[in-house]
Amino acid sequence: MRLRKLIGLVAMLVLIVFYALLVMTVAVTTSVPDNKWIEFFFYLITGIAWVLPAGAIIYWMQRPDEEE
Repeated sequence: MRLRKLIGLVAMLVLIVFYALLVMTVAVTTSVPDNKWIEFFFYLITGIAWVLPAGAIIYWMQRPDEEE
């Protein structure tokens, strides 16, 4: 379980860095409209969307070891 938590920690760090760079790139290259409401909802949705893959990683990390 310790190794799984270490791998999960590294995976979470990689996920967060990669996801933040991806969202910034999309925001800059697609020119999110200057409308403040559209910009607000874009960042709200993308700010919450990373929780799904992070939840899957945490679920995987917390699984108990199989008994042999």
